[in-house]
Amino acid sequence: MSSTSQPLLGTRSTNPSVSAWWASRSRDVLSLLTVLLLLGTGLGIWVYGTLPTSDPSTNPHEYALSTDNIRRHLSKLLDIAREHNNSRSVTTGHSASGTYVLSQLERFGNCDAHKQRFVSPVWTVTQTPTLCVREPYRVDYIHETDFELMRYGGRSANITRGRVAVARACTADKVGDVNGRVVVVTSKCLLFETAFMLEQMGARAVVFVRSMQYKQPSRARVRLVEWREGDPLMTIPVLSATHSVGQVLTHASRVDIETHSQIDEVETFNILCVGRTGDPRNTIIVGAHLDSVRNGPGINDNGSGSSSILEIQLTLAHTKFDPHNRLVFAWWGAEEDGLLGSRHFVHTMAHNWTNKWSVYEPRIEWSDIALDLNFDMLASPNYIALVHNGTDAPRNARIGSQRIQRVFENYFARHQYTYEVTDMRGGSDFLPFVQNGVPAGGVLTGAGELKSIKERLVHGGLARAALDTCYHRDCDTLLNINIDALQKMSRAAMYAVSTLASTVDLRGYLAGHPEF
Repeated sequence: MSSTSQPLLGTRSTNPSVSAWWASRSRDVLSLLTVLLLLGTGLGIWVYGTLPTSDPSTNPHEYALSTDNIRRHLSKLLDIAREHNNSRSVTTGHSASGTYVLSQLERFGNCDAHKQRFVSPVWTVTQTPTLCVREPYRVDYIHETDFELMRYGGRSANITRGRVAVARACTADKVGDVNGRVVVVTSKCLLFETAFMLEQMGARAVVFVRSMQYKQPSRARVRLVEWREGDPLMTIPVLSATHSVGQVLTHASRVDIETHSQIDEVETFNILCVGRTGDPRNTIIVGAHLDSVRNGPGINDNGSGSSSILEIQLTLAHTKFDPHNRLVFAWWGAEEDGLLGSRHFVHTMAHNWTNKWSVYEPRIEWSDIALDLNFDMLASPNYIALVHNGTDAPRNARIGSQRIQRVFENYFARHQYTYEVTDMRGGSDFLPFVQNGVPAGGVLTGAGELKSIKERLVHGGLARAALDTCYHRDCDTLLNINIDALQKMSRAAMYAVSTLASTVDLRGYLAGHPEF
């Protein structure tokens, strides 16, 4: 308040000492009132989750969702990781994570929960690989700078003074004699298909040379994208080299390669929680991957998503939510190994693929699945609220995906939260669904990408810093969780789940009928 108002207040007092006191203390009083106002506003946000745009009476399930309970699930997942070498991958803490989820569903949920088992290939590197040109002169190359052992690039090998062959084509009839050779591939070829062909032709190792536009070697997977049990895997080493290294390799006659890696096929699982009520002909899949990478506990990626959908299921059960459309919650396994859990689910449902466990598992008819919701990384510390762009979906799933996007956008608009639309082309478990004609959508908060100055002005946080600096690292713990993001995004998930589950003509809505 300006000083010109003080005499007016002073003239209303018959005691001069009061006026003097006010003159000396007015700023302190006003500062205290400002602090109390801010605290009151903060308390309102803490209790209701939003500023005055909140509407708990019209969206009760959204406000019934407890962020504290989600955090308790996250704490349990972190405890599990610490008991399993700080990881929840399919070979470490994923099984115990699944046991925890099942125990919660059996005690407090309202669904028929079971494991859907499948096999996942797990590739492990035990020592740093080496690459050295021996003839016509010696050159030792630096791992991760000059070359890289590509993921799923075979088992351990020790090749000394291996003869070099250069392949400037991608087909067997044009690559020439490669038997017993280290093959340097300079053409742009399909990775697994070419490497496996060369292995079948007798090659001892394969080195793919990157084009000039890439300054670093590739760590791409050398494996069938939709690998399933019984499909082949590489056994010889497969490396990637930068363009400059490739130029030397194509003129080399002999090289040394040493790798220390292994591929194991391990049993793992998805958890499916099939709702007992709602129209099964309009089934909604609510999914999040439960596994982490091998070198971290994965509390944001993706404990945040898997814990959120767990608490959503438990909250809906507690509030006796009666959906019009059936809900099936899914905790996918082996996402970090190439979306293998969700791909297995789609293979079995859409293409009638079976394995030795299939006969013991309840079946969901593929034609009954109306849509898929996917929640992957909901609490990045330097977050941006992101909504998947339905326009990116294939044509036969595009309109429905755009309608799902609209539901999430309604949530952010209603609360006046800032958000951005992000691509939906790959990288998470929605992909097998849209590739097979099922509409999908979801929200996320970002991974290793950097926040721009413009984005910082809109969304806050730190510019030129990663949205999640602990992405796929051992520091992805509870300290990496942004509670504000977790609350906003988990409630966005609850809003979408409860809204779409209550939609009477769900197929009509997804088809873009004009009455919606």
